[in-house]
Amino acid sequence: MANCNHLFHHYNAAIRLTDDKRQTLIRERDSLRQRMNNGFNMLSYEQKNGHLLEFYSQGSFVMDTIIAPLNDDFDLDDGVYFRGHLNERQRPEPQFFHDLVIKAITAPDDFKKIEDKETCVRVSSKDGFHIDLPIYYAEKNDCPDLAHIISGWILSNPIEFIEWFEIHAKSGFDKAFLYETRLYADKYAKWQEDIRKQDCQLRRIVRYMKAWADLRKGEMPCGIIMTILATENYSEDANDDFAFKNTLIKVRAYLQRNGIRCPRPTTPKGEDLFASTSDTKKQYFMSALNTLIESAEKAIAATNEKSACLEWQKHLGARFPCYLAKDMSMQKEPSDAALKRIAAVSMPWSKNI
Repeated sequence: MANCNHLFHHYNAAIRLTDDKRQTLIRERDSLRQRMNNGFNMLSYEQKNGHLLEFYSQGSFVMDTIIAPLNDDFDLDDGVYFRGHLNERQRPEPQFFHDLVIKAITAPDDFKKIEDKETCVRVSSKDGFHIDLPIYYAEKNDCPDLAHIISGWILSNPIEFIEWFEIHAKSGFDKAFLYETRLYADKYAKWQEDIRKQDCQLRRIVRYMKAWADLRKGEMPCGIIMTILATENYSEDANDDFAFKNTLIKVRAYLQRNGIRCPRPTTPKGEDLFASTSDTKKQYFMSALNTLIESAEKAIAATNEKSACLEWQKHLGARFPCYLAKDMSMQKEPSDAALKRIAAVSMPWSKNI
C-alpha cells in the first residue's frame, strides 16, 4: 500500500495562498476600502440617503481555504454594508446601492475593469486578480439583506457561514472578531496566525477539492459548494490521501442520497446551491467525481509510490509533485490494519466510513 501523505503536504504548499500573495491581497483590499470611504464621504447627504458605510471580511480568505488558482485570477470577497433603519418597503432598490458603490470607487483608471453583477460589484485589478464586493443592507449584524439586482433583498449572513465552518474545524472562531473589529483586532490577528500555523486537515481537504475543480473551471461547482460538501462529509485520518479518498466517497454517497443537492447550512438555510446548475453539468461533476475516486482507490492499493502518485496527478495536475515519489515497489505486504482500511473505504456501506 503506497503512502502519498507527504506528497499531499507538498501539494498543499503549492496550492495554498503564499504569505506574499496574502499581503498583496490585503493591501489591495484595504486600498479599495479607503477609496470607497473617500468617495462615499464626498457624496451629498441626499446621494447617500443618510446611510453609513462599513466593511466586513468574508469568504475563503478568512477561513484560509482560498487556493492559488492556475491562472492566478484570485477571487477575494469583501462585504460592503450599508447601515440604516429602513425596512424593505421603505429603502431604495438594490440597484441604488450598487450604483452608490460604483460612484464611491474613485480613480477607476487604476483598475482594469469595474463590473456591476447581480450580487456584487466586481473590481478587476491590473495585476490579474479581482475583488468581489457583495452589498448588504443591515440594521443589525445578525440579519443583513443581500442586495440582489434581480431577486431583490435576500436575507444572507456570510459571517454565519464562517462560524459554521470554523465550528467544524474546531478553531475557536468568534463572530465578534469580525463584528467588533476594533475591540478584537489583536485576538483576530492571533486567531488567523494560529489557524495558518495549525492548518487543520479539513482546510487542506477543502483546498484539494477546490484545486481539483480549478483544473476543470467552468464545469465544476463553485467554491462554497465544494466547502460544504467537504465539511459535511469530512472523514478524518492520520494521512491526507486516505482522508481525501474517504471524504470523496462520502460526498458521492451524500449526493446520491440527496439527488445531487447541496443545501446551504446557514441563512438562507436549506437553499439548494445546485438549483441553478443544469443536469448536464451535474452529471459532468458526478462523472468526474467517480473517475477521481477510481484513481484514488488505485493509488491507495498500489505498491509503488510512483504509480500511486501518477494516479493522483491525473486529477490534481502538474502541481502534484510526482518528482518526489519513489519509483519502487513496497517491500512489505500490507498489514491487516492497512487491509481493513482499504476495505473500509472501498465499501461505502461500511459502518467505519
